[in-house]
Amino acid sequence: MSILDLNPDGGAPDVRPDPALILALDGWTDAGEGGTTAARHLLDRFPAHPLGRFDPDALYDYRDRRPALEIDRGRLRDVRWPELMVQHLTPGSGPDLILVTGPEPDLGWRALARDLIALADRYGARRYVGLGSVPGPLPHTRPVQLVCTSSDPGLLARLGASHEKMVVPASAQVAIEAELAAHGLTTLGMWVRIPHYVAGPYPEASRALLERLSAHLGTDVDLSDLDRDIEENRKRLDVASTSSDEVREHVAQLERLYDAESVGAAGPLGIDTQRGGPITDVEVPSGDELAAEIERFLRGDS
Repeated sequence: MSILDLNPDGGAPDVRPDPALILALDGWTDAGEGGTTAARHLLDRFPAHPLGRFDPDALYDYRDRRPALEIDRGRLRDVRWPELMVQHLTPGSGPDLILVTGPEPDLGWRALARDLIALADRYGARRYVGLGSVPGPLPHTRPVQLVCTSSDPGLLARLGASHEKMVVPASAQVAIEAELAAHGLTTLGMWVRIPHYVAGPYPEASRALLERLSAHLGTDVDLSDLDRDIEENRKRLDVASTSSDEVREHVAQLERLYDAESVGAAGPLGIDTQRGGPITDVEVPSGDELAAEIERFLRGDS
């Protein structure tokens, strides 16, 4: 049984052949709102037509993700239920985009994956791109890092993948990517690593995702608004990171770790050639502690 209501506003969209399916969900793999902000940027830049919406009752635990209720001077107004929407975007270059974005579902992941497979088959989408971001031990003074998951070894070789084999708790987005790959779609999950101490939006993550999406699909995306946001955010974090000797040293430790992992800075055994000693997990400052210190500064607390 499908949980996707196609064309809720009526009318069949004219989707050009070979569209790309794009997914961006909030939650655990949306650190700094990297993926969802990138999705909103696409919606703001390109003509969009509603293609469908998923039944929220099948996807969300309302006790965990409570709907918003407007109360106007004692009178109950609209209830705003969480929505996972499907939009058809028509960029001026590159393929049409079938964009699925919204809150990460609590329930029904496999049912959602089945409906997305059916949606891809219906419109002839053979390519999938996931937009996401995760926290990592890197400083805001260095570029974000992009790692990829893919069903295509060539894409992994070109774009970069983690060299480790690991078992991790899955997000809905990763689980769906695995199901789409098993169905035969060429999948590309793009994950930007951002500083683990950033609590709010991190526009550099969204820019990196859109820049790579543009190169991958040939979709020209105007990123000038994000460039302004990045500059403002960097200034705020620069000031906050010098608010105390402790924070300044934490950021410096992260810079040393980042530089040692870069080409030319780290030896084959993970030696920081600038200091002559190995880098260990002990040197990685706690993201929670660093975030709390920076947040206190930004609030103006002493």
